[in-house]
Amino acid sequence: MDQPTQSRLPSHFEEIDHLPLGKVTGDFLPRSAFLALCKMWLHSAEFQHIVTLNPEMVVEAESDDEFCKAVQRADIRIPDGAGLIWAQWYIRSEFWALFPSLLAFSFRHVERIPGVEVVYALADMCADEGLPLYLLGGTAAQVEGARRRLQKKFPGLHVFVSPEHTFDVAGPPEIIRDIQGHGPAVLLVAYGAPKQTLWIERHRQDLPTVRIAVGVGGAFAILSEEKRRAPRWMRHLNVEWLWRLLLEPSRFPRIWQAVVKFPQLIRRQKIHTYSH
Repeated sequence: MDQPTQSRLPSHFEEIDHLPLGKVTGDFLPRSAFLALCKMWLHSAEFQHIVTLNPEMVVEAESDDEFCKAVQRADIRIPDGAGLIWAQWYIRSEFWALFPSLLAFSFRHVERIPGVEVVYALADMCADEGLPLYLLGGTAAQVEGARRRLQKKFPGLHVFVSPEHTFDVAGPPEIIRDIQGHGPAVLLVAYGAPKQTLWIERHRQDLPTVRIAVGVGGAFAILSEEKRRAPRWMRHLNVEWLWRLLLEPSRFPRIWQAVVKFPQLIRRQKIHTYSH
């Protein structure tokens, strides 16, 4: 298994908890520390890949070696799904059993870093610094709606959007040229996992102006208001998965991975950890 690139993180970010989750690693840190890290990276000379990790992706990585390697090569894997915060709490506590921990977790305050909030945070930084931002992926309506939303919320922000195209992990070449021509500092990629993770890792060397690239999944659909975000009370109870299932019953196989397969995977990991 490829090792995560945590060695490239600066030494003063030792507060990050690097926790194995099956075959990949989750990087748990306070939101304030994550924002400080992004600000530092915006002024660095290197390309940084942020994975917004969720339980479905952890399960997917168990059977998809190429995806697993791409996740591990990223510079940091922040917890998007609340299930990852549960996993950290459950694994670090020797005494909690699986089902009681899942029930109790509904009443715990969770500080995670959802993709939509990552988009807002990076857009805010780019607006302050006068740096351009590029939106890649999603439908034409989603990406245009997201652009308008961000420019309205952050006056002066320079946002470029990708022209309509078909996903191709190798480019396509005209998209690579378009990104290079606009010279963004931040690249937000909404192809969904595993596509966005594989694409970003494939093109590290092709985008010289990009300092931060993030896979943001369905964030453009939410920003464009094509899809509604879960109500605050559901987010507070850590049951956003139920909201997604109600809106899109076709997501059931993916939800099953997140709420059934993922806890079982983490349970096996915990048993292995405390039996040695």
